[in-house]
Amino acid sequence: MEQSGTGGEEQTGAVVAPARPAGPRFFTGSFDHSVDIKHRLVLPSPFRTRLAEGAYLGPLDGFLGLWPEDGFDAVLERWSDGVGLGIVSEEAYEAFMAATFYVQPDGQGRIQVHKDLRGYAEIDGPVMVVGARERIAVWAKDSWDQRQDSIPEGPHAALRQAAKDLKL
Repeated sequence: MEQSGTGGEEQTGAVVAPARPAGPRFFTGSFDHSVDIKHRLVLPSPFRTRLAEGAYLGPLDGFLGLWPEDGFDAVLERWSDGVGLGIVSEEAYEAFMAATFYVQPDGQGRIQVHKDLRGYAEIDGPVMVVGARERIAVWAKDSWDQRQDSIPEGPHAALRQAAKDLKL
């Protein structure tokens, strides 16, 4: 075996795959929760392992997005691409960054929801925490209910039709 010149470690030539994040690969499911009087949101237990190393909480289209630390680079790349293509302005990108906060879950799986974000998404009390593949969506309960009510013939009918259309 060859020796490296730094510390004498053996080199095997094996390629080490990057560690897969702890917890489920995708965020799925929906959970009724609330923001407490200290402005903390208890994360659903299925999401906690994936977010244990920290996350970013920021504004989206009337709700909040929560991205794991290891997935936020992809979000920033999409913003940069959007600016480069002229789809979004640099000012919008700067506003997103200014309104996005790093959060670290405490021992009980709670994160602090900044007052600007609570105001933005009209979050005060009951919320829906919804898995959305690579991120989590945090909706004010009333806003989530309105969104679901706006689906023609309801979400169950839309799901049934989509399953048929996609041949799932």
